[in-house]
Amino acid sequence: MIVMNGTITLVQPLSISLGKTENGGFPIINRYVDDVPEPTGFLPATTLRGRLRRGHVLKQMQEAAAASQHYTLKRAYSEMIGQDPESEKEAGEIDLQEVKSARESSPVLDLYGSGLGMASRLRVSNFFPAENTMPEQLQTFRKDLDATEAAVLSLVDDDRERFYNRKELNSRRSKWEGNIKTLNRNIAGAKKKKEATAELEKQLKEADQKLQEVVDEMGDMMQVSSLLPIEWYALPPGLKLHGKIVVANPKDTDMPILEDGFNSLSLDPILGAASARGCGEIEGEFEVKVDGERKKMIRFGGYEPARIENL
Repeated sequence: MIVMNGTITLVQPLSISLGKTENGGFPIINRYVDDVPEPTGFLPATTLRGRLRRGHVLKQMQEAAAASQHYTLKRAYSEMIGQDPESEKEAGEIDLQEVKSARESSPVLDLYGSGLGMASRLRVSNFFPAENTMPEQLQTFRKDLDATEAAVLSLVDDDRERFYNRKELNSRRSKWEGNIKTLNRNIAGAKKKKEATAELEKQLKEADQKLQEVVDEMGDMMQVSSLLPIEWYALPPGLKLHGKIVVANPKDTDMPILEDGFNSLSLDPILGAASARGCGEIEGEFEVKVDGERKKMIRFGGYEPARIENL
């Protein structure tokens, strides 16, 4: 058994987004402290696992391409993502001989597994801070063109006029949207009190028409805002996250595959989202034990090759 206990240190804030709305989609789970559940953010196992896998497979693909032995799309999907885009087999249709053949022919599939038919021998944990820590909300605003006046002056005449008119149009749009919101609230209140709503509904119809006129006049400028807020959630820099990687029934090919992954991560030490906003840089180290005996230290980060020390 190979057991790799590791620490990942956040050099920059870590932003993760799983597509949910709460906390910007950052993964949150309760963890018990003195028998009391408290929420904490964490680095999902799949984020690190996928990054290591892609790092190794990409190296193999590039070397194969350099030797004019390019990967097929099927092989790339299978080894890098663990899926076969051409397979129509269901879980109950697994060909055990096919699985055995795939394990023998592809060390990365043998280690990481693939789809429903090939179990992984690699177990990657989630990575947690020592103390429960929630991600913090960060925000900025995207500047409009007039933050650089020369950019506006360089537009064609018609577009420059449209740009300058947009702020006035935005003001009118906001006014009518506010009126519509108020009228809808007043109509709902009147109906609740069983009062007449004919006049309010007439005003609402007129407001809707005015709003549509403004929207039509704005055209594609509706997609631009001079103060467009951008929000994301992130764990703070300096935070250490702890976890482990375990390899069951290890083979000689396993550690070179993982070391390729760590080297790729070290050369480009970014995890998660919002890297263009300064998030994601990490560094870390893993102690490698084989059957309980310390064998290696792997240190990574800094946009340089991983440092691997045999013990």
